Amino acid sequence: MKYFPFFFNLNKKNVLLIGGGDVAERKVDLLVKVNANITIVSPDFTDYIKDLSVKNNITLINKKYSDNVLDPKKFQFVIVATDDEKLNETIAHDTNKKNIFVNVVDKPKLCDFIFPSLLERGPITVAVSTGGSSPVLARMLRTKLETMIPGAYGRLAKIVSDNRISVREKMRNSKSNRIFWEQMLNGKFAELVLSGQEEQAVQFLKSEIKIFDE
Repeated sequence: MKYFPFFFNLNKKNVLLIGGGDVAERKVDLLVKVNANITIVSPDFTDYIKDLSVKNNITLINKKYSDNVLDPKKFQFVIVATDDEKLNETIAHDTNKKNIFVNVVDKPKLCDFIFPSLLERGPITVAVSTGGSSPVLARMLRTKLETMIPGAYGRLAKIVSDNRISVREKMRNSKSNRIFWEQMLNGKFAELVLSGQEEQAVQFLKSEIKIFDE
């Protein structure tokens, strides 16, 4: 395994993106989704990035790259999305010197971390990676998973999340708590949600939880 897979909470974390073109647009969309504090450095920006910066309070620094923007006390991550390969290599070298994690788009050999192909179903996120060896294959695998994991699984996860605390309060024993959810997710409750009968599923779940009050 070349890269260690983990999910990192970027909410309100400072992320620096270098590049303001089409490639950068895709990365900005992802960063906006996770509510990161985004700073973008580039001599030019697409209209899309300009509009997005206004709507999402993104800081745009309109100038060419220089290593003085790499402040390790401020930025934990840097994403490089320029079309200048020599500049990309320079930035990767500079970030390594300052111990800042870097991702250079489409250049896995220069990356400390990479972006997997993502499948989202509400609170469920499935990430597929080939370690940078074949992004096309990763996208193909994600497409296969899309057919195996319908949107109803996101709604299932949301209902479980809404009821986890009440179940935990009634079952102080973590083993009993786990067994309860295994039964729910392998039985009638899950079947009702996945068949589109969410209201009936919630009623059934609450009736099963209520049993522990008796």
